[in-house]
Amino acid sequence: MKTIFYWVILSIICGFTLTIASCSDDDDVTSLSAPGDIKYSDISSNSFKVTWTADPNATSYIVKIKDEWRELTDKTQTVSEPSATFTGLESENKYWVAVCSTTANASSASPFSKWIAVKMPEGSVARTFASGEGTEQYPFIIKTAGQLKLMAYLVNKTNEIKNTQAILATDQDEIEIEMDPTIDYTKAYYELGNDIDMSGVNDWTPIGTGLDNENIAMPEKNMFSGSFDGKNHTIHNFTINYSSNNTSAMCGLFGLSKSGCTISNLNVEGDITAVHTGTQETANYLVIGGILAYGYQAVITNCTFKGSIRASFTTDTDGTSIVGGICGTILGTINQCTVNIPASSEFIVNGATPQVGAIAGYGNSGYITYCKAVVDGSILAESKPIDDSREYGSARAHAGGICGASSGSSIGACDVTINGSIHAKSKKSSEEGSISTSAAVGGVSGSYAADMFGNCNILIKGSLKAEADNSVDVGGAIGSQVRAGYGCSALHVTILGEIAGTCSNSGSSSDATYVGGVYGTGSFQMGGISDSDVTLKGKITAEHPQIAMAGGIAGSTSTLTRCWTNIDTNALLSVKGGTAGASCGGITANLLSGGIYGCYTVCRGTMQATSETASGRNSINIGGIAGAASGTMRARKILTGCYSLIEGSLTGNGETVFAGGIVGMSNAYTNMNSTYWWSASDAIKGHSGIIGESDVFKMQDSSQASLEEAAQEMNIALKDSGYGYFFYREKDKCLNITTTLP
Repeated sequence: MKTIFYWVILSIICGFTLTIASCSDDDDVTSLSAPGDIKYSDISSNSFKVTWTADPNATSYIVKIKDEWRELTDKTQTVSEPSATFTGLESENKYWVAVCSTTANASSASPFSKWIAVKMPEGSVARTFASGEGTEQYPFIIKTAGQLKLMAYLVNKTNEIKNTQAILATDQDEIEIEMDPTIDYTKAYYELGNDIDMSGVNDWTPIGTGLDNENIAMPEKNMFSGSFDGKNHTIHNFTINYSSNNTSAMCGLFGLSKSGCTISNLNVEGDITAVHTGTQETANYLVIGGILAYGYQAVITNCTFKGSIRASFTTDTDGTSIVGGICGTILGTINQCTVNIPASSEFIVNGATPQVGAIAGYGNSGYITYCKAVVDGSILAESKPIDDSREYGSARAHAGGICGASSGSSIGACDVTINGSIHAKSKKSSEEGSISTSAAVGGVSGSYAADMFGNCNILIKGSLKAEADNSVDVGGAIGSQVRAGYGCSALHVTILGEIAGTCSNSGSSSDATYVGGVYGTGSFQMGGISDSDVTLKGKITAEHPQIAMAGGIAGSTSTLTRCWTNIDTNALLSVKGGTAGASCGGITANLLSGGIYGCYTVCRGTMQATSETASGRNSINIGGIAGAASGTMRARKILTGCYSLIEGSLTGNGETVFAGGIVGMSNAYTNMNSTYWWSASDAIKGHSGIIGESDVFKMQDSSQASLEEAAQEMNIALKDSGYGYFFYREKDKCLNITTTLP
């Protein structure tokens, strides 16, 4: 008894506490064992479930939790089953859980298990960035989908505060997001810290929404003007499913930019679907870009997009959809960017005037340079629905390998590979409609009206096609060039597949189908097409019930210099016209104005022009260089230093046919200087038309000796005019043109 008494006194003096039964990390209780096999499940941003192996001798368990700073005693639980659920936790925090087994009334307890860690995921919006201060030296670092959504939230919230001039609440999903009042998040610097998987994000709001602008052409609200560097990381599984009636709807990773915006070194892989539900009461726009929807004075460099984009209108017959893999509308610079549309993917847009391109939908101003597009899948612009009840109006679809349409963006040094298809379609839904429909397709751009264009390579293994009721323009590079720009150069097109334009009806006398290996139609403010070539191993075809034109370089264009067409053995250059005839030419079907200098055609395949209804002045015109080149007293048509070798077939079928080794339809105001030709068919003459048939400048044969003899005469004329000179190229068994004198 005295021993026990002294022990109690000693315990009090030394500060010990006598406990009959307790749970602690160091308790040595052998009747129960510490729980094992602790596992976590049902983990969300603010809760999780923890389980462990049951102890048959235990009647309950004590579960405690701690974070990086302290034990959360208010969350300690006593449970009867081997599981517990913790809620009300903070996203992105790390927690530890330990468990001990106890018997009834806690009369006996095991030691606590080891602390087992669990990392909470972020919520839909992260609370903070991985690091950084938003400055150029210390940019905000983004490593997760939630942090990317945080960027969008902060940029858009800053815009909202600017617009309302008020301090707004910053609470979302029960997670407080702190905004530093000293930072303008719309102008800050951001970087990706690693690849990001967006597969769990289905409600993306663009960074810079672009909403509430009265005029889409002069945006001023809800923009992003900062800097975003992807550091060559990839945003995977990016998804947008949009449906709304906003007047100017913008969809993309970024929505609307402002002067100062730079986006660089970023890869995006995703799927974007947007449906506009607006009505005809207002002018509605649907602008979509895989990277940026509306690039107002933006600079986009070294970015890529891979995937699908779809844009449509449900009820609005006048809505405009503008879609591009990098940018929907660009008023800035796109440089060194790439878009890949896989075989299973598609860019499909509709509306009254849809515009879609692999890189950009519409080029308003600036530059698109050193870009690349690989179209293994499909690009389709379709003008629908079209309200046939209207008594007037028009609908036009634009599609291109780089840009759907451009009125001010200069394009240069771009490569396009089309293994799939690029199509444009504009059709009335019934014959009763009086709307004029047209379509334009180009390997680079459907329609073009910018100052400079050139140095592009286009490989067409699949198809470029345009279909409409009234008129179409299709070109291996450009569908239609309006009266703007200063010419183009160094466009190289290889056609293994098909370029085709088809119209089914005819309205005004100006309706036509124009198809060319480089240009469908080309009308320039100054200059023309130079140093460009087409290798045709597939088909170029044009068809129209009124008039159709197809050319190796152009359907109809102004001045051409140092251009050539090689029509391979099994290739076809074909045109089928109607009441107003048809024209086909190895270089151009119709010389609209100016002249043709130092150009040549080598045809080892088939050139043909037909029309079942043309008669009289509405003739069939086909020529080795030009189908028609009829001048006037004030505007003579000139061919200088050109030649053609017709080793294959050149034929015209119809009531009135003008066929020539050089020109089909010509007249007294057509000047031909040192322009040579040879045909395997004795039925072909050099030129015909009003001035009659002629064998002038016909070579004896296609041998090297004959070609080099002709080259001497052509070079005299070309050198005096500064257009270069011809030399014999052994591998092609023909003369080649160059600007460099020996």
